[in-house]
Amino acid sequence: MKSIKTAFFGVSHPHVATLFSTLSNNERFSCIGFADVPEYDGLTPQEREKNLGAGAQKMKRFSSWQLLLEEKPDLAVVAANNSSKSDICLTLLSEGIPVIVEKPMAVNLNDAKKMAACAEKNHTKVITNWPVSWFLPFRKAKELADAGEVGRIRRVVYRSPATWGPYSYAPDGKLPEEEWLKKTWWYQKKFGGGSILDYACYGTMLSTWIFGHQAKAVNAVSKQFDTRFTDVEDYSAMILDFGEGVGLLEGSWSSYNPAEIPTGPVIYGSDGVIVCDRHSTQVKIYHGRTHQPAAPAQMIDMPQMRKDALAEHVLRFMDGTGDIDETLDMPLNLQVMAALSAGIRSAEENSAVQTEII
Repeated sequence: MKSIKTAFFGVSHPHVATLFSTLSNNERFSCIGFADVPEYDGLTPQEREKNLGAGAQKMKRFSSWQLLLEEKPDLAVVAANNSSKSDICLTLLSEGIPVIVEKPMAVNLNDAKKMAACAEKNHTKVITNWPVSWFLPFRKAKELADAGEVGRIRRVVYRSPATWGPYSYAPDGKLPEEEWLKKTWWYQKKFGGGSILDYACYGTMLSTWIFGHQAKAVNAVSKQFDTRFTDVEDYSAMILDFGEGVGLLEGSWSSYNPAEIPTGPVIYGSDGVIVCDRHSTQVKIYHGRTHQPAAPAQMIDMPQMRKDALAEHVLRFMDGTGDIDETLDMPLNLQVMAALSAGIRSAEENSAVQTEII
């Protein structure tokens, strides 16, 4: 079958290494090259290219993403900073090139809507990569919730303080000095930095996916606990109102989550609870409506992750052989962006904000 020429536009998001590994391990994808976006921070191209890992040695480096575009790729991967995504994606989509964009879809809802409209006009797609999409325990929890295992869903709780955020990607694994951090886009609001778009986005996507429709309103709070040298939040909490239930979400760069404390999603229903953990292979199910100690949980063990799933779903679209997973597709991700944009505004205004209906 035809090889798919795949090009990487922007390498400033650390997840680009996993994207390269996932696609390059499938023989259908020919990874032809990468290009950094124009300089927007104090880091050198070489420092940003470290995010690409082995891909930096295995692919040709282009001096600009415009030159890379002249290679006429069949598929583009965009892993630039949040604010740069839209312009790059719109250029690619206008050429009819499908795009895999690293989560979240865009820096705000307006940019996301422009990208979706351009994709539809040119009969292509924006595919949003969510690493948590392929955590099999999460998929099992969603399946159980949809089947009514714990009754009507009332709450979905998810916490994303599993790492120190951008601190985790410091050179040599050491806690970086503030001067180094100041240079990175993560800590600059104008480039879409901050914990809401980086970490709270996971819970926003998962709760939207589990409830099966978009949130009606969002109430959010954001704080600077450890990063007072920057203009972005390092902690955020959001309440998403889904009507029949709520999503309770946290995103933190300023606290560590011990392995004993589940990250979630924890799905609370009218007749029980489903418990997942981002770092566990188990799904736990508790039944009953009592405040007394629960009966032992029913536990389902399964592999943690399907690393080849993204490539499989991209091929479905490229070959026209089936639909892609809803967590990748534009409708759900527009709903996610509506909630995130409302959350950012809510934190700024210190009040609940209605989401734009998608």
